[in-house]
This record gives sequence, C-alpha cells and structure tokens, in this order.
Amino acid sequence: MVPQVRARSEAAKAARREQILNEARNLLLTARYPALTLSDIAERVGLTKPALFAYFPSKETLFLAVYEDLLGKFLTSLEKHLRLGGIHSAQGLAALITTLTLEYPELTWLLPLHAGLLEHNISAARALEHKRWLSARLAVVTPLLEVALPGLPAGGGAPLLTYTQALIAGLQPMSEPAPAVREALKISGLAALHVELRPALEDSLTALYRGLSTTRP
Repeated sequence: MVPQVRARSEAAKAARREQILNEARNLLLTARYPALTLSDIAERVGLTKPALFAYFPSKETLFLAVYEDLLGKFLTSLEKHLRLGGIHSAQGLAALITTLTLEYPELTWLLPLHAGLLEHNISAARALEHKRWLSARLAVVTPLLEVALPGLPAGGGAPLLTYTQALIAGLQPMSEPAPAVREALKISGLAALHVELRPALEDSLTALYRGLSTTRP
C-alpha cells in the first residue's frame, strides 16, 4: 500500500470517490460481499479506514453506490436498445434483458442484496437520494418498455422491471450453490435441481413478460 495525499479540492475528492468505487467493484470480481471489508478497500486505495468513512460512512453506503453505478449502466444500455424502436415479443425482450444483465455480473451479485442489506445501515437522507435517483432513471426507460412490448399496459414498465429484479435476485444465488451443494448436485438424478443462470433467467422472464402483456378486462 502506498499512502496517498489527502484529497482537498472538490475535483480531487470526486476522483478519490471514483477510485474507491472502482476498487470496490474490482474486489467483487474476486470475493463476494460478505467477505469484503472496508479495511480491504481502504488499503487498496491507500487510505486509512477512518479516512474512507469521509466518503462512505458504512459498507452498505459504499456498495449501494456501486449498485447505482452498475444499475445505471444497465439501464443506459437497455434505453439505447429500446430507442432503436421496433416491437419485441415477450421472448425477444427476455433474451435482450438477459443478455444485458449478464454483461454486468457484479450487478447480478448485488441485486439479491439490494433490499435486504444495501438499503440498511444508511441514513434517511441517503435512502431518499437513492429512491429519487431510481425514480428518475425509471421514468426514462419504463415508457420505452411499454411501447416495445405489445399488450403491456400504461404504467406496466415499472412493475416489469421490479419483477425482473426479483427473478434475478432469486435465480442468481441458486446458480452459484455452496461447494457441498455443488458436489451433491453431481449425483445422478439430481441434475434437474441445478440452475444455470442464463437459460433459467431467459425462460422465467419470457413467462413473466407474457403474463404482464396479456390483455385483461
């Protein structure tokens, strides 16, 4: 670790904050959230743990910011595709969203933690900031979804993305079982219990989108 000079200007503080976020994302590629500590991240960026608190007062606050960055990139990619126009079948939209989701593996690891962990141990002000950020991003992309998927009612874009998140959050941990469970699933007759994320997610999203786009009286 090489100690770094304290960031004093606003530009320097913003750059240091981005550096912290980048290191947190990088660490997610080698270890999962429960094993990561703020001390690990502080060491990677040359800060003391108390100095890191000046940027992120808790582990949850830090990884909520990582989550926002990754989700923002995903929503930007989805928006670009939807702005190309055209009508999607339920299966076609499911395939698109599955492909875009798997381009951000760190996001799939954080989605199961979003409501249960990342939104805890944060201030009311940070929670309000996060929800306003999310609402603003959804306000852009959800109307595009309602045009792209025939039969999806007005206002149906937000539930579609909420339920999509729930499916990813449920299927992702099932696709990465603990070592003992992984060994057990190799036994003959248990293969049906193995979950491979891409096909399971695409099949589940197809069924979901078909149901949401069915015209009801």
